[in-house]
Amino acid sequence: MSRRRDATGWTRAETDVAEVMIWLRSNHGREVSYADIAAGVGIKDGARLRRAVKVARVVAANRGDRLEGFLPSQSPARRRVFVTRYMRQGLGEEFGARDAMSAARVAMTSVKDMHRATTYEAANPHSIARTEFATMAQAANECITKVAGLDTVGEQAVRRENTSLLTQMIADLEAQLTEPAAG
Repeated sequence: MSRRRDATGWTRAETDVAEVMIWLRSNHGREVSYADIAAGVGIKDGARLRRAVKVARVVAANRGDRLEGFLPSQSPARRRVFVTRYMRQGLGEEFGARDAMSAARVAMTSVKDMHRATTYEAANPHSIARTEFATMAQAANECITKVAGLDTVGEQAVRRENTSLLTQMIADLEAQLTEPAAG
């Protein structure tokens, strides 16, 4: 089963991505929502548009540009509207920093989840790959230990309720590391 192609040889999905990219590049740096993109390119706001925006994010990254993650708008007039910005290579501002902070929080949560899950599987006698999980748990421990000073960054990077858990995990790790040396 082949895909339908138009006279130019492009599929509808490829055309959608191209139109979204052209529109986003012409609106560089502006806060835009899915509704704005839909109105700009003439594609109904739905799964088809969201698929095109997802592929456009990958295309932008390949070009060295950046399509920010959808976050709540900073504008009081657009309260509760999730928006993104297309930033050309080398350009950025506070919105990009906001996106980076959000990504940092998500990454730390993922590392903590990885540590919990791999430690459990490494200790599980019925695990299919105990040694591999032990290696992954050790890598997660080292990652958490490396970012031990993250709580000094401030409220923007780390939420305080997560910091105490991170600090406790690091203290436990340090205690585990010093026990064999003492005994």
